[in-house]
Amino acid sequence: MPRAVSFALPFESACSPDRDAARLRNLTWARRLGLVTNEVDEQRYLSWDIADLTARWLPHASGPELDLGIDAIVVGTLIDEQFDGARALPPDQVNECCDLLLDVFRSGEEYSPSCVLAAALSDVWERERRGASHEWARRAALHWQWFIEAFPQEARWRQGAAPMSRDSYLALRRESGLVSMMVDLIEKANGFETTERARQVPSVQRLLVLAVDIIDTMNDVCSADKELARGDVHNLVLVLQAEQKLTRAAAMTEAHDCMKRWCDEYVRVAARLPMDCARLGLSSVEADAVLRLVRGIEAAIGGHPDWYRGTRRYDTRIPLGEPAYAEDLMRPLVRPG
Repeated sequence: MPRAVSFALPFESACSPDRDAARLRNLTWARRLGLVTNEVDEQRYLSWDIADLTARWLPHASGPELDLGIDAIVVGTLIDEQFDGARALPPDQVNECCDLLLDVFRSGEEYSPSCVLAAALSDVWERERRGASHEWARRAALHWQWFIEAFPQEARWRQGAAPMSRDSYLALRRESGLVSMMVDLIEKANGFETTERARQVPSVQRLLVLAVDIIDTMNDVCSADKELARGDVHNLVLVLQAEQKLTRAAAMTEAHDCMKRWCDEYVRVAARLPMDCARLGLSSVEADAVLRLVRGIEAAIGGHPDWYRGTRRYDTRIPLGEPAYAEDLMRPLVRPG
């Protein structure tokens, strides 16, 4: 059992009552988009239970709002699987594939996806930006771009000889993880937006960084054994172990200690947020939106360990060099007629 599931978070856990129905709707969507086409991938896909993860990330969402959240996180997860470091894909190949995905955000209204995964990303992105302000859509697109652009960086790092330090790893991990996009979903699913001005408040910026680091580190703790077996060392536990010359157990303990320190700091910073918003002259509407986001993040973090207790995403040992997902989702899109 992954150690992170026993981590004592200072936030409560909740789950959307629409989870089970949404799980079935998502599978139908994934089949229709060509993301799930064979029994092997379907079993693996269902074992991840991204619907449960999203229902705990967005406990107040249901219907189309929850569906969008699940579909978006599924697409991010499948992008991650396509460029799994255990396959040792050349950086140039990773870069070329990522460019096909980034075209979703670079192209205009006449965009036509060229591969299955780009079509799924385009479907999600069209729903995300529907009804959103230009400011929100620009920021959400940027977070998707950070995520996708990090894969060639990871591929280049894996081919380098120099080990990565804790700080340089965390800087890259904040972009290579999906958390910033998932935080955007909190606003989208609950029908509010934070302004760019509000997000520039130093305490808000710090809370966003802390949220990303907490979630990503929890993921690294749970995935360390799986990733080591696959030969992928892009993991904070393994970085700490190498940099500080620790045992695996000591590196795990340090990762847990990091999460505890970050959670404690999150609580302290969040407590002074209303005063910071007032001092910096945010309107009541802006301040209310920021506070809603912070509370939403707390609920999202609080529910995360419950997903780790049930998911089998980190149990499967896939041989080194084999793709983590059998189907090549970068295959050309076959159009009707």
